[in-house]
Amino acid sequence: MLPDIKISHLRTFITVAECGNFRRAATILCRSQPAVSLAIKQLEQLLGAHLFDKQKQAQLTAFGSGFLPQAKSLYQQYQDTLSSALQIAQAKTGTVRLGVLPSIAKHFLSDIMRLFMQRHPLVELQVQDDNGDSLRSKLLAGHIDIAVSSIWQHEPDLEHQHLCSDSVGLVGAAQHACMQGEQIDWDTMSQYRMIRNGTTPLIENTSAHVFLQAPTVITSMASLEAVLSAKAGITTLPWLAFPKSNSELQFRALEEGKVQRRIALLKLRQTRQLPATQALEDVILTHFSGQAASLTSAYLTINSTSIDGELA
Repeated sequence: MLPDIKISHLRTFITVAECGNFRRAATILCRSQPAVSLAIKQLEQLLGAHLFDKQKQAQLTAFGSGFLPQAKSLYQQYQDTLSSALQIAQAKTGTVRLGVLPSIAKHFLSDIMRLFMQRHPLVELQVQDDNGDSLRSKLLAGHIDIAVSSIWQHEPDLEHQHLCSDSVGLVGAAQHACMQGEQIDWDTMSQYRMIRNGTTPLIENTSAHVFLQAPTVITSMASLEAVLSAKAGITTLPWLAFPKSNSELQFRALEEGKVQRRIALLKLRQTRQLPATQALEDVILTHFSGQAASLTSAYLTINSTSIDGELA
């Protein structure tokens, strides 16, 4: 069984060896000389060998000379380990893995990252954008720490904090027949090419549920936008995912804006987060809280009108 040597023993030994004098070492250590002598005696007893020559007090023995570099290395490792632990505990260093929906990343991620990096410049922030199903799988598998994602089903192993909501709408070329008229004609919808995407589960149990059986699936937003612009199909999308810069496309809110996508901060239940992860959570929650008024204003606009790519 190894002896129970305290870090204070090593520090005392190193200081005496470097000073070459017990009295000077006691001054540096802010201890009395008898206390320093006692610490050295205890260390020698634990090691089973003399560190200093009894006849020449502060002169190292052969064993002491051989042990000194090892003691310094061990003491330095202790300092480095403790310093690293304190940095992590104070959220000054560490790694945070964030998962986020592409549509949320497009609108909010830059501001969140800028604020977080200003407060925690030494923390490594890893960001992965993916669809909701993949983000939940990565969170459950421990591949990411937290996620900003949509919610459309109960997750017993995940807890969520509400961030915002956006309306879900029918999206297609402005000239497409389904985008014309005051009301959406769901009876004739099946004669057109319907396209499913990663957000389609949001419209389950709504008037747009026919899209759940759509034979065509496109998960890439770039590909989906190209197909829609070519008038080769129609789909449903949340407002934040709608490509507003594309003037060829139009957005029609479903059921007067009542069909909503709920966005939340997701994390594993009963899991203690590292301080850096908690710090990022705080930044995300604060940011969305500060955006509440502008988000609400945008959704009121959606709910009251048919929105096309010209609107911001």
